[in-house]
Amino acid sequence: MDFFELAADRRSVRIYEPGSQISDAELKNIFDTVILSPSSFNVQHWRFIVVRDQARKTELRSIAYGQAQVEEAAAVVLVCGRLNAYEDAPRIYADADEATRDKYLPMIEGVYKDQPALQREEAVRSGSLAAMSLMYAAKALGWDSGPMIGFDAAKVGAMLKLDGNTVPVMMVVLGKAAAGKQVQRAYRRPVSEVVSLEWSGGDTLA
Repeated sequence: MDFFELAADRRSVRIYEPGSQISDAELKNIFDTVILSPSSFNVQHWRFIVVRDQARKTELRSIAYGQAQVEEAAAVVLVCGRLNAYEDAPRIYADADEATRDKYLPMIEGVYKDQPALQREEAVRSGSLAAMSLMYAAKALGWDSGPMIGFDAAKVGAMLKLDGNTVPVMMVVLGKAAAGKQVQRAYRRPVSEVVSLEWSGGDTLA
């Protein structure tokens, strides 16, 4: 399946076949692709926590407003963003040439240090980009998925023992869509409505 077919075939699935299991090897294959996602300054703000234990999924369901897919999916991935990811820049740029390090390391610290609002925005942006990569990679390997923001972030953070510098961005459930529950593509705004050329009132793409 090429990328355009994959993108057209992906759906946000809410009803899963209970009992499906996803292996460490399959997860590793997925996340080997996810970590190729883009991020500002290549800081890679993302962090992922994968929950497969049935009892823990049941507990997660209770703080995700009772949504059944949390318990029935093969895995629940909590996509997080790290507020202090910029502090890793010296390690990330360790193999870069001296001129690159001298240019970017002070710049990165200057942009993010003591800027809590920007730190959070970047954590969410990078986490969201990685979450989309996660859903596409999962689909390429035959797994269905669904993004979720319907959960109590504070309680999920406490349950999964997130530190103060790690914020939940969204959950992505992974599993096999229930038989006979094929999700039809919902209405999409036409390209002509959402794309303008050169300025907000410019020509549209027909």
